[in-house]
Formats: sequence, C-alpha cells, structure tokens
Amino acid sequence: MEADRLLTPLYGLGVVGALLQVAGANWDVSSHILGIVDSFFTPSHLVLYLGILLVLIAGFLGVWFERHTDAKLRPFFTGFRVAFAGSLIQLVAGPLDLWWHSVYGFDPFLFTPTHSMLIVGLALGGVGMGVGTLRLLQRNSESTRFLKFLGALILGTLWLDVNFVVLWLVNAQGVAYTFGVCSPQVIAARSCAFVGAYETAIYLPALFLDALGGAAVILLVMRTMGRRGTLTSVAALVVAVNATANLGFTAYMLLYVGVPGSFYFAAPTGTAGADIASIIPSYLALLIPVLFLDALVWREGRRALVVSLVAGPLSVFLDGRFSFFSGLWSPDVTTLVYLLPMILGGLAARGIKGRLEEALLSGRAPAALGGLPEQA
Repeated sequence: MEADRLLTPLYGLGVVGALLQVAGANWDVSSHILGIVDSFFTPSHLVLYLGILLVLIAGFLGVWFERHTDAKLRPFFTGFRVAFAGSLIQLVAGPLDLWWHSVYGFDPFLFTPTHSMLIVGLALGGVGMGVGTLRLLQRNSESTRFLKFLGALILGTLWLDVNFVVLWLVNAQGVAYTFGVCSPQVIAARSCAFVGAYETAIYLPALFLDALGGAAVILLVMRTMGRRGTLTSVAALVVAVNATANLGFTAYMLLYVGVPGSFYFAAPTGTAGADIASIIPSYLALLIPVLFLDALVWREGRRALVVSLVAGPLSVFLDGRFSFFSGLWSPDVTTLVYLLPMILGGLAARGIKGRLEEALLSGRAPAALGGLPEQA
C-alpha cells in the first residue's frame, strides 16, 4: 500500500487517541480535585493511556512509512514526527508515574515532574495530529466527509489541549510542591504564602492565554473547514468534555456518591454538587452565542475583528472548569476588569493568525510578521 493512502487512516487513529488523552486527563484531574483515592490503574488513567497508545502507534507507523515516500509528500508526515516525539516523552513518563504513585501514594498535584512530562507529550500529540490533519484538508479541495470529521475532531481536541495546558500552568500548589517551596503538609494546611502570590500573579496571564488559544482555534476553523456549522460542532465537543468529565462528574460524585475532598475542594458536600449542577444548563447554553458566531463568520465586512473581540471571552467561558472554579460564573464589578485580558487574547489570536496558518498549514517557515493576508 502506498504511503500516501495511509495518511488519512493513520491520522484518524492518532486524532482519536489525542481526544481520548485529553478527555481522560480531564476526568483524572476531576478525581484528584475531589480527593478520590488514586492509583495507577483507574478508569480515567486507562482512557488516558489508551489515547497515548493510539497516538504512539499512529506516530510510529507514520514515521516508518515516511521513509518510503518522496520529498514532496514529506510535509504531510511532519505531524507524525511531532506526535511521536510526544509519545516518546510519555513512554518515559508513564513508568515513572507508576513508580511515583507506588512510592508516594495519593497524588493531588497536577504540576509534578511525571504529570508535567505527560502533559507536554499530550500537547505535542495534539499539535502533531492537528498539523497533519489540517494539511491534508488544505491539500484536498474536495475533502471526504471522514477527513472533514477528523478536522473538526482535532480542532476541538486542540482547544481542549490549550485549556489543559493553562490549567497545568495555574496549578500553584503543584508548582510549590515540585520546586520545594513548601512541603505538602504546609500546602494542605493552606499556609504556603507562595501559593496565594502565584495564583494572584498568574490569573490575568492565564485569562489571556486561555482566550488566545481558544480564539486561535476558532480562527483556524474559519480558515480550514469552510463550512457553516463546523465551528458549532467543534465548540460542542469542547462543551461535551467539560460538561461530562469536569462539571458533570464532579456534581454527580458530590451529590450521589460522596468524596473525601482535598485542599482544592475543601467542602465536598451535596450543596456544592448542586451548585455545580445548577450551572451546567447555563454552560450548555453557551453554544447559542457560538451559533451566532458561526453565522457571523460567513458574512462580509469586518467580521474578523468582531469575531476576535467575541471569541476571546467566549473561549474562556467555554473552558468550563477554569471559568467556574475561578469565579467567572459569579460576576461582580471585577469581572469587567477580567474581560480586558480575554479581549486582548482574542485580538492577539487575530494578530498571529497569518503566522499560525503558515506554520501549521503550508509546511514552510513563517513569513515576515503579519503572515498571510487577511481572508475575506
């Protein structure tokens, strides 16, 4: 079989794996936050590591078959190389994480050495599968439905990956633990001054990065998919994962099962579960403005600017865990201040749009600042 014919099925395997990774990782974080006793062989870990396995297989086979193709086709194999590099990092991190759990037991921190390696690999896997799939879409003007489906799936996965990386960066307790700023006992007692200082310092940059990543994905949807309704489908995938693995799982466990809680979640009561459950309908309703945005991008005029202004704040609120637990769903006057970095994030995504498209889609090095001309 020719290497060219293997591109779509191999990227399909990798895209499914990348989605399973970030979905399993979100589920696992929800368990950690609730203080559910952790071991290596948990359902969330099995989903996560199944995703890692699928990306590893796709990446390895892609790198292998690249050796049998000509130079013109090699840019379409770049994604496999990126994803395979991420999988190799995870192959090292997985056994280390098993050892870590065996030695230290319950591990409530996201920002630990082994978790950080897994997250870097997760991000590289998503980016690699995204590069390859989007380049295939760009090459095939008459793309098959399956390839378009993969495009929507990987764009939603990339959006979730961005959200997860931001969650990793804002994990102040994990940073304090990993770099030895405070002991676990001090952190658990909420007596580590560094944690509060770090959370204060990182919050506005995190809003900006969350908005930048989500808005960049929205603009990529506009550029690569070329079909009304695709943006809504991509956002629906993000909402589905957050509504189930994050908000839904947390609310269910608090309401019907009971959990010990952790210093992330100090009041694991049914009331807390009801509060989270009550926000889920409003969270799902965020797909309504996405529908309007989906319609707006097909209109002529200054749509790109308007989309950028709206996309930043909307992206942050669609990051269900971050927006809910950071208090954005309980607005007050400070929320107006918080809107500024979100809007700036959306505008920044528009600013780097050309360079991002050039790097991801063409396989060439980015051109001068400004990149591709603005699309009509």
